Amino acid sequence: MKKHIAFLLCLIMILSLISCDINNNHEDLSSNENGGLSDVNDDSTNDDNITPSVSENEKAMQMYEAAIKGEICVIDERLGEIKLKACRVPSNNVRIDECNFLTKAILDLDGDGVDEFVIKSSDYDHIILRYYNGKVYSYGFYINQLNTDGTFYWSDSSVTGDWSGGLNKIISEGETLITKNIYRLKFSKNPTQYEYFIEGEAVTRDEYFTYRNNIRNKRMNFSQFELTSPYLITAEEAWNLANEYWDHQDGIGEGGAGTIWIAHIALIDKPNSETNDYRFAFQVKWYSGGGQDGYECMPPYDIQIKDEILVDAFTRKIRASTYDPNGKAISVEEAIEAAKNHRTYMSGHICNEENGYRVEHVPHATAPAHYYVIMIQKYDTVTDIIWIDKYTGKAISPYYVNGKG
Repeated sequence: MKKHIAFLLCLIMILSLISCDINNNHEDLSSNENGGLSDVNDDSTNDDNITPSVSENEKAMQMYEAAIKGEICVIDERLGEIKLKACRVPSNNVRIDECNFLTKAILDLDGDGVDEFVIKSSDYDHIILRYYNGKVYSYGFYINQLNTDGTFYWSDSSVTGDWSGGLNKIISEGETLITKNIYRLKFSKNPTQYEYFIEGEAVTRDEYFTYRNNIRNKRMNFSQFELTSPYLITAEEAWNLANEYWDHQDGIGEGGAGTIWIAHIALIDKPNSETNDYRFAFQVKWYSGGGQDGYECMPPYDIQIKDEILVDAFTRKIRASTYDPNGKAISVEEAIEAAKNHRTYMSGHICNEENGYRVEHVPHATAPAHYYVIMIQKYDTVTDIIWIDKYTGKAISPYYVNGKG
């Protein structure tokens, strides 16, 4: 009997030890499984392959890179789910992969702590990529000058001489980006009068300028960008070489009599069947710093090209830009017609005398010898200064449209 009792006690002890071991193993397994789950992103959206331990901003950068490479689609506000290269710019509906001269900027437009990736064409079309709820959305805006706080100036004129301009801000509402008016100025020519608005409410002139003068914003600088490159040296790398060559002078400063200048390194030609070179210009755009209501919304009143260089797309070598002085140059009249066509294409309004335009060639002391400088006025107000290459007929001012003139 005692042997039976001893046997049963031993059996109970053995079963107890086995049970403890199983429980421990189960707890270890549960712990490992829970730990694994905490490190796995269970979101089934586009960012499944994004490392979840990184910040939201780092996730956004990874997603933008994937969209640029064509690895994922973006959700376009107009076209739905498409590849980034198929997005179309708002002004003329051209596909972004057909735009020859693109630039980029990365900034937090809407103040949510996550950067947006902004792609700009040479005619001021902007495609804004925004990371939201695990997906990349794309939005099209036509913006003259984007600021680092998501604000931008705008202006609009009519054939009657009426004019309006102001400051807007890009803000987010769920999956959409919209613009909110910060302040606005309206000028009517007949009868002559000004109207002033702050956030849509009519105010006095003094109230308007007190509010406007308290706003401090900084213009956003853009650098070169392209979706794909068939060359050993990309346009972005070539732009960086040009930026180093000109000692990083891309920036903004103040001139005399309250004027503002912006130095800009612009890509004005790409390698093609006739050349292996990128052609860059060191441009300076001059803006009025005062003297009339709404001056900050106006386009530059003068554009100067200080220097040009060529960057070899295969060797990275930099040399001075050259042209063939014995080549056949177009006439001044042909340059004026090219400028008119360019202005018409840019604005959507026919550039002729019937619509109030006056176009003329103006001698320019700083212009290289192989450019005509064409000034366009509308109702005695300078609206454009366009540079026309004497040997190609191309417009190479910042208003150059997608390489198509």
